[in-house]
Amino acid sequence: MSTGRRKQIKPKTPQETPREENVETQDAAENAPTESVDETVAETAEKAVPFEEELEDLKQRLQRLGADYQNYQKRSQRQIEQAAQMARDEMALSLLGVLDNFEHTLEKGRQAEQVSAVLEGIRIVYDHLLKALAGHGLRRIEIETGEVFDPTLHEAMLHEETDEYPENTVIRELSAGYVMNGRTLRPTKVSVAKPRQKPPEAETPIEGQKNQ
Repeated sequence: MSTGRRKQIKPKTPQETPREENVETQDAAENAPTESVDETVAETAEKAVPFEEELEDLKQRLQRLGADYQNYQKRSQRQIEQAAQMARDEMALSLLGVLDNFEHTLEKGRQAEQVSAVLEGIRIVYDHLLKALAGHGLRRIEIETGEVFDPTLHEAMLHEETDEYPENTVIRELSAGYVMNGRTLRPTKVSVAKPRQKPPEAETPIEGQKNQ
């Protein structure tokens, strides 16, 4: 009896099928996220474009504002300097008339036979000068004898003992003071009253000293 060999069929190992499935899954996983990331990046880039444009616009606006502010500062400084120069020019121009009067007075003084004529010319020049300065806000501080000493308007140069005026009052003016547009330019130098000191009283002798 002949015995034939049976053909053995090698069974498929259970690990081969999962390996193929894992490869396919890995390929799908590698392809899918890459496409998704690319799409996300593209969308983000598209959304970022308007923001970049807006940021650039803001930068340009800030640069223009900075330049405008610098120009404003320079323009303001020029205007201040021009205003100050105009004020100086106006004062100098107003004093030119006084200078002319001085020249006329000096010329007439050489020819005058009487001193009174020269003094009258000087008085006219003095009044003209005060008027010119008053046009710029300068005013002489008027002093009244016996008024209370005011440190914002007066400068005490002397303290005189007196019974005629109360303490800390102005007795007399030593040098004129002036205010400029309501602000004290130079205080008036004055003499201020203070109480007269009483002489020391003689000591009364004691009873025992009298008998001696």
